[in-house]
Amino acid sequence: MSYTEDFEQWKDAIANFPLEDVKLPNTPIDEYVVSVNTLAIDANEDRDVLAGAGMDVNLIDELTPLSGALSYLQAEWMGIFRARENAVVEWKEQSPPAFSFRDELLHDFSFAYRNREDVRKKVARIREGSSNADMVQDLLEIAVLGEKYPEPLESINFDRGKLSQARTLSHSLSELLAAANGAADDGNATKTLRDKAYSLLFQKDSTIREYGRYVFWKDEDRLSRYYR
Repeated sequence: MSYTEDFEQWKDAIANFPLEDVKLPNTPIDEYVVSVNTLAIDANEDRDVLAGAGMDVNLIDELTPLSGALSYLQAEWMGIFRARENAVVEWKEQSPPAFSFRDELLHDFSFAYRNREDVRKKVARIREGSSNADMVQDLLEIAVLGEKYPEPLESINFDRGKLSQARTLSHSLSELLAAANGAADDGNATKTLRDKAYSLLFQKDSTIREYGRYVFWKDEDRLSRYYR
């Protein structure tokens, strides 16, 4: 089976895993998956002995496909996480000149509309915010305002191409900021599923190891298979 098929097989059980029982991974997922798949092989060799102690041997058969589902979700989450990291780096590079551009435009607008009280008040409102999101919105509002009242800008020889630049920059930065902030809902949902898959697998893994330590307590070689 592929990891995708493993996930399709287990997605309902993973989604329905109680949030209050979620355990966060304390080891790298790839290392944990290797240990689980090794346990699946070892426990299968001890299948009859474990069954004799009352263990549901179906747990052994569930380890490999469930670990595949976990690997699938880990890959999905890391894709989102890395994209977010890249967006943060890009935002740090692109936002300082964008803030400067916004400030330059507001400087021009304040002078151009100094005798237009109605428009001057709109410019003052645009100045009020200072957050990243404010800057992105400011660029768009500046473009709209300049396109609506072009004559005062023309009187100071303002380059109207800057309005199109502000609109385009606002659009691209809004997408970049959303990615840098996490595309939060998608990212959190994927990570939560990953954590649920890990927790569900950890429960099954732990149960098998408990039985193994119980039945092989006098057999050091076989007992070692059931420690993490």
